[in-house]
This record gives sequence, C-alpha cells and structure tokens, in this order.
Amino acid sequence: MDETLAAVLSYLPPPTFSTANSHPSSPSAADAAAVFSLDEEDRISRLPDALLRRVVSRLPTKDAARTAAISSRWRRVWASIPLHLDDGGLAPGDVTAALAAHPGPVASARLASAHLATVDPDVVASWFASLAAKEVGELAVVNGSWPIEWRPPPDLLGCASLRRLWLGLCQFPDTAGLPPAFANLQEIVVVHSTMQDRELHAVLPRCPELESLALVLTQDYPRYVHIWSGSLRCVVLWMSMVREVHLDDAPNMERLLLEPIAGASTHVKIINAPRLKVLGYFDVGLHQLKIGSTVIKDGIKVKPSAMVRTLRTLALKVQFGVEEQVKLVPLLLRCFPCLETLYIMSVPSETPVNVGVEFWDLVGYTECVHSHLRKFVFQAARGKDSELAFVKFVMGRAQMLEQMLIFVDDGSSRDVVMSHLSSEGCVSADATVVVESHDKSYPWNFHIASNMLQSDPFACST
Repeated sequence: MDETLAAVLSYLPPPTFSTANSHPSSPSAADAAAVFSLDEEDRISRLPDALLRRVVSRLPTKDAARTAAISSRWRRVWASIPLHLDDGGLAPGDVTAALAAHPGPVASARLASAHLATVDPDVVASWFASLAAKEVGELAVVNGSWPIEWRPPPDLLGCASLRRLWLGLCQFPDTAGLPPAFANLQEIVVVHSTMQDRELHAVLPRCPELESLALVLTQDYPRYVHIWSGSLRCVVLWMSMVREVHLDDAPNMERLLLEPIAGASTHVKIINAPRLKVLGYFDVGLHQLKIGSTVIKDGIKVKPSAMVRTLRTLALKVQFGVEEQVKLVPLLLRCFPCLETLYIMSVPSETPVNVGVEFWDLVGYTECVHSHLRKFVFQAARGKDSELAFVKFVMGRAQMLEQMLIFVDDGSSRDVVMSHLSSEGCVSADATVVVESHDKSYPWNFHIASNMLQSDPFACST
C-alpha cells in the first residue's frame, strides 16, 4: 500500500507546507504566548498586519491555527488569511477544529492522511459541508488506506466554488441522488480511482468552465470517455485502461494526450474537434483511430473527410519491426496534412522482422512531410534499417524542415546511425540535423502533459 500511495501522491500537487518543519516537540501556542509576555518590547507583534499575515500564511495548518492563542490580534490575523488546510500531522479533531474556527474562505484543502477512510462518516461529511460553505478553491482527496472502495460523501458535489479537484485511491461520489454543482471547476484529476461511466458523463455537462480532464492509472472504470463539452481544452489518459475516447462535440479541444499501458487497446474517435492541435503518444500497435466515419487502417484511401487539418503536433509510438505498424504510419501522416512537429518513439519488437526499406521509396506524396513539417524528433533509435529508412524518407522530402533530432538508444551506436545518414542529403538546406546518444529519461511525464502552458508537451532537445 505504501508504494501505491506514493505513486498516487506523485501525480498530485505537493503538500502546501512541509510537515517536516513541524515536530511534536515544537513550542505550543501557550509556550509562544509566554515568550511574548517575557519580551517587554514584543517586537514581532509590533510588525504591521500585512507582514504578520505573510508570516502566518507560510506556516503548516496546525502551527498557523496555534497563533490564534497568542492574542486577539493574532487571532484576527489568522482569520483574515485564506485557509490552506493540510491534514498532514493532524488528528481528525484538529481538522474539525480548524474548519470550525476559521471563517473562510478556504483557498486549498488536502485530505490525504491514512485515517481518512476510518473517520466517522458524519465527521467527514461535516468537513466537506464546511469546505463547500467556505468556498474551497482547490481540493485534493486521497484515501491513504485500504479499501479503495471508500467514497467521499456527496457533500463534495456541492462545492460550487471549486476550481481544481484531485481524487486518489477512492470512488467518485455517487451522482445519482445529488447532481454535481461544479460551476467554476477548471480541472479534474482522477488517480487510481473508480469513476463510473455514468458519473463521468453526469459531471462533464455540469462543468461549464472545465478545461482539463486527466484520468491516471485508472483500471476498470471509466471505460468509455465520450466528450461533449464546450469548454474542455485538454484530455489526458495516463496509463489508464480506457476502451474508448471519443471527441464527439469538443469545439475548444486542443490536446488529446495519451500514455499507453501495455495491453490496453483504446479506440480514439475524432468527430467534432475543430481546434485540435496536439495528439500523442498514439501507439500504432495498441490504438485504433477513427476520424468521422473512417477507420484508419491498411488499404484505405484517406479522403478529405478523414483529415484533421488543425493538428500541428503528433507523437507516435511505432514498432518498426512489425510490418503492419509501419504501413499505418504514412496513412496516419496523411490524416494530418498540416502537421508541423512530429515525434516518433521507436519501440522494440519481440519478434522483429526487417521491414523492407523499399517500402518508403514507394510512399507517394505526403502533404505534411513535403510542405509543412518543421521539426522531426526520432527517439530511441537502435540503428535498424527499417528505422533509418523512415528517417531518410523524411530527410529526402521535408522541404520546410528546420530541425531534426535523432536520439540513439542506450546500447546502440551513435556512430552507426551517423554513418548511415551521412550519405543522405536533407532536402531543406536550412535544416539542422543532430544525432545524439540519449538515455531513456525523456522529458515526457504527466505533469508536463497536463500543463497547458507547455507549448509542446513532448519537447525534446539536446
């Protein structure tokens, strides 16, 4: 459980304050008051209120609340600061007391202690009711103990002021009796938790400001993610067992980001996403793509109705030792004719077959490669002929190319790759071609993927 909890917490915002700075032997509020009484000048209390508020705001929840015992002025200072509630190191009674004593608002709350699921349900319900009443802005709820079937009380659904919500190791609150009232919610992150399909599709229409949805390490549910949202800009499916993700009506969707998990086949369907700019990592061996009514598969002719001309960045995972996957790559590229940035992650094959390099010589005009591609990154290259044939295909056709980065996998020879490419001329005279040895610690991670301020979530450079 400790390892699972640590994994879940790694996907959530860190504690607002470090509990390492708060020890049982730290002076109590009474001790602090005694010190102030001995200090005839009481220099700290003579500081302006604005400065005192900054001091108190940097204390852990327990220590900040203790300052209220020093004097009425300190009590006013603590009460005038938006509460950052973190139950780390707090007993359930302390959480109740802090919420009861502070008038609000609650800027953020983090309930992630091991005893959360064992606290009296009525007490926990009172916490969420108080958080709702005091207009909590950000909320992280993690069940730190078994069973993960624990479900937060329905009062959570009444937190209309919430802007960000993170849930871990629990079940989403039951929406059957109380529809969610998330009028201000901008981000939902569900980590190693169960969210029934009906709950997901009950929440989305009631979040008119929602911009980001992330499902992380989910297993049984949700199975089907059908997006009907006028506000969503980014959906992240990170190592989750989702069977389908459909962009049914997503007029503001800009990014669909995927980190595949072995054996989890996901059908991706793009119906109405007129602003989609970023897609990946699309695993050619696991995922199936459908655009409109067209399934993208070997043997089809990509018609204009099966093209997404808004897409600018695409990331693919490909086993170049599997012929069926190699043949899908040019079809996928034709689906995104205005592509400017292409990432290819080469995945080793269990029973590799050296796909005929002449295949790429026979691939016809590909608009994105010939006329739009500016940046091409090939990751985990092993120097196989089938990999290099694709790289040469891009080098020989990309007229607008500005930057090509080839990262050679550990254990493979950079010199071998260099020697194979040195005889090839890049059609774009302005292109910079760099071949570097690279370990497997590529920058792609969940926090980068979910950060909308990151213009290129796959960004890789030397």
